[in-house]
Amino acid sequence: MKSSQKLTLEIRKLNQKLDQIGSQTRFMIYSANPAKFAFYNFIAGAFHSLGSLFGTFIIFGILAYIFSQLDLNNTITQWFTEVFSNIDWQQIIPKIETNNPLNQNSF
Repeated sequence: MKSSQKLTLEIRKLNQKLDQIGSQTRFMIYSANPAKFAFYNFIAGAFHSLGSLFGTFIIFGILAYIFSQLDLNNTITQWFTEVFSNIDWQQIIPKIETNNPLNQNSF
């Protein structure tokens, strides 16, 4: 075997050993102090939530600014006016006629 092949083989063995040590170390950190691990996870979750909240505020702020610059009031008002003017209100809400003599205005 050449020295470069031996060196490559040794480097591979070393990488495998480092991977084993890394996974063992992670387990040792998690199990050594559960309260500390829980605290760090809580802090990480809190900052993740705050980041999501601020990102949402920024996106909705940009959308609110864009919609405030558009003139949608006139367009929506005209559309509602057109839709409601085509409705026959007598078919939807019939007018109630009563023949109550006490209800007549005699003033």
